[in-house]
Amino acid sequence: MSTAVLTRTEADSQRLSSLLQGSGIASVVWPLISISPIPDEEQVAVPELSPGGCCIFISANAVRFGLPQLAAELDQTPAIKVLAVGRKTQETLAASGIEAIAPEQPDSEGLLALPMLSASVIPDTVIVKGEGGRELLATELRRRGGQVKEWSCYRRCWPQADPGLLNRLGGPLVFQASSGEILQRLSQLLAGSEKQYLLQSPVIVPSDRVARLAEDLGWDRVIRAQDASDQGFLNAIKPMLSVDGNR
Repeated sequence: MSTAVLTRTEADSQRLSSLLQGSGIASVVWPLISISPIPDEEQVAVPELSPGGCCIFISANAVRFGLPQLAAELDQTPAIKVLAVGRKTQETLAASGIEAIAPEQPDSEGLLALPMLSASVIPDTVIVKGEGGRELLATELRRRGGQVKEWSCYRRCWPQADPGLLNRLGGPLVFQASSGEILQRLSQLLAGSEKQYLLQSPVIVPSDRVARLAEDLGWDRVIRAQDASDQGFLNAIKPMLSVDGNR
């Protein structure tokens, strides 16, 4: 039986581990990323939302760290549209009572294909995000003539991670890489610890973009999940374990 190596934040990985355990799937929590709010002394003012405008949450973490400061303004801004990058972000907003639209393709390209963002008049938009990350969404909306404000409410941190942990796991491994940044760090850690052979293991990714990156980084078996949600990962790994069990 394969063991799933979960690489998201500690809290996210523990939650997913519990879900996998309920399905009889072994897992190990190996966080390659942590998320921290931007300190108050470094934080810029919360942007104003425009009536009839658009507020885009680029991740579930953007909801967790940004929504508490934006919730009142969202409630008071007439005809504001709320978008989520994917199902997990949409569900996180729904848990706070906010209905959001999410594209079928859970990434910036999917958002840009939504009719409301491809119209001739782009609504004034606030993008709630983490520090850094891709600039495609803001750049393309501005190119289309929209007024765009980006507001970073959290930052990604990279805790120490010992690849020696993998030596203690028996049997084949299935890796999780829920973003391009996590995938790159995972690949670097394996290469730096002379575990390049583990690039022959399956890796489950949330989008076509990350799948292409995985192939470029030398992964042999790239599995595309429906999205970055826990259920998406579970749905992707179950058929693989059935195949392994029948060998």
